[in-house]
Amino acid sequence: MWGWILLLCFLVTPGCYYFRLAAEPLQKPRFVTIRPADEAYVMVKRLLERDGYVIEQEDPRERTLLTEFRHFSTRAGGVTQPEGGRLYYHKLRATVGGGEEGADVVLESVDLEIRSSYVYEEGGKVLSFKKRYPYEHYPSMFDLSSVNVELRRMLGYLESSLAAGGKNGR
Repeated sequence: MWGWILLLCFLVTPGCYYFRLAAEPLQKPRFVTIRPADEAYVMVKRLLERDGYVIEQEDPRERTLLTEFRHFSTRAGGVTQPEGGRLYYHKLRATVGGGEEGADVVLESVDLEIRSSYVYEEGGKVLSFKKRYPYEHYPSMFDLSSVNVELRRMLGYLESSLAAGGKNGR
């Protein structure tokens, strides 16, 4: 009986809910470069900015960068989704470890959230509002493949730029 109920729920909400009851740890992709860590940190910062990320916090001593929120994906379509779809936002944290012999760069999506706009008509009056859904509170709403695609895209961009002898990073 429960199997039929779950199957019915799955069929009614395709592409909407991912049956995740608790937030899962997100991927933290990493790569290693032969560049010294201090040089890699400066280049990663420059490359993030070139890609459109805005640095919110930086800690040169710990070689950590945290960006402001950035929209990186829109999930649209489906009966249950709001007009304009679900807009995925996150802050990107880049941490550069290592020393003069080389660097280890780790990327992490933090403060992941969905932003949606809703418009209702109440008594002939149009009401609109925006809603934010943090991943920690609404994990079943998130398609984590969108997050992983963005992290892999940035990993590839940073890794290839750092390996290119600075051609793309300077």
